[in-house]
Amino acid sequence: MNRLLLIAAFIFSFSTQQSFSQCTPNTAITQPGIFPDSATGLAAGVVGQPYTQVLQLKVPVDTLVGPFPVPINSIELLSFTGLPAGLTYACSPSNCTYPGGSNGCVAITGTPTVAGNYTLTGILETTVTIFGLPVTQVDTVDYYTIDVTNSTGLSEDGLPTFTMSQNMPNPCEDITTISFTLPFRSQVDFYMHNVIGKEVFHKIVE
Repeated sequence: MNRLLLIAAFIFSFSTQQSFSQCTPNTAITQPGIFPDSATGLAAGVVGQPYTQVLQLKVPVDTLVGPFPVPINSIELLSFTGLPAGLTYACSPSNCTYPGGSNGCVAITGTPTVAGNYTLTGILETTVTIFGLPVTQVDTVDYYTIDVTNSTGLSEDGLPTFTMSQNMPNPCEDITTISFTLPFRSQVDFYMHNVIGKEVFHKIVE
């Protein structure tokens, strides 16, 4: 049985590919989750320069509904919006449906044309089997961003960008440590999500 993992530790392993429309699932990944995770984030882009980011996925075999383990039939990426102008995405499998226990990937490729900070929104439909019947749940994943700049190293307004470190230890069960830096002192809405995108923790921190 696979325990639901925190998405602040969503376990994503970063990789880049030379292909601009396809990706190859990394079958060496055995830990359920998405790589790079939300703490590592997606690579920044530069206007006019080719961009490639590959998300590697390992779908859990099952999950918990209350105290009961239930098989995961599949997780389908219904839509993936908010990409910078000039970028598109493609799945492997091409129908963006990942069976329980399988490996898959999503490739984001292209050449960004407009600087800015872009929040991506993925709509996922998870299908599980409960008492022999398929049950679906739709979740939103909106914790990934792509920062596109006119030059490397600085954001569009010339200021340092937000950074967050990988949580330690990873995976975790009760306690984990996550470090982040901001250009200015401010309050931060901190969210954690499980492997299917549901919010499991929220706190406002300094």
